Amino acid sequence: MPSIEIPPGTLEEWLDVLKPYQRSTILEFLKDASPEQAAERWLGATGSSNIVPFGGVRDSKPFWDRFRIEFTRFVCDDDAYLPDRQALTGEGPVTKALLVGEISAVVGAEIGLAPSLLAPAVVLLLFSVAKMGRNAYCAGQECQGPPPDSMAPDAQRSDEVAQGDQA
Repeated sequence: MPSIEIPPGTLEEWLDVLKPYQRSTILEFLKDASPEQAAERWLGATGSSNIVPFGGVRDSKPFWDRFRIEFTRFVCDDDAYLPDRQALTGEGPVTKALLVGEISAVVGAEIGLAPSLLAPAVVLLLFSVAKMGRNAYCAGQECQGPPPDSMAPDAQRSDEVAQGDQA
C-alpha cells in the first residue's frame, strides 16, 4: 500500500485543527521549544501541578516514548495499522483534521490514552513530518535507534507470557 500523504501547511494551519484551549497552551510551549519538544511537554502536562501523584514521582517519559513509537509506526511503517490507513485513504483526499483525528484515535487505542489528549501532540508531529517530508522524518527516526526493550510492544507481551508461565 502506498504511504499516507501528509498534507502540507504552516504551523498556524495545523494548529487550527485544535480546540482553543489546546491551541493556546501549545502556542505557549512553542515560545521556547521545538514542535517535538512542545509535543512531549503537552503529554507531560497532565493534571494540576499542585497535586502530588499517587504512588510516587510524576514521569511522563514513558507516555511520550510509547506515543512517539506508535506515531512513527503509523506514519513510517507501511504494514502497521494497515486497515486503519486503508479506510482513511479509501474515501478521497485526507484533510488535516481527519488525519489528526484518525491517528489520535488509533494510537490512543493502542497505548491507552484518550484521543483528545493526543491530538495536540499529533498535530505538532504531523507538522514536522509535513515540513521535512515523510522520508526524511522516517529516516531520522531510524537513526535514533530502536526503542528500549521495555517500551517495545513485543517485548512487553513476551514478558507477560513469561510471567504467566511462572504462575
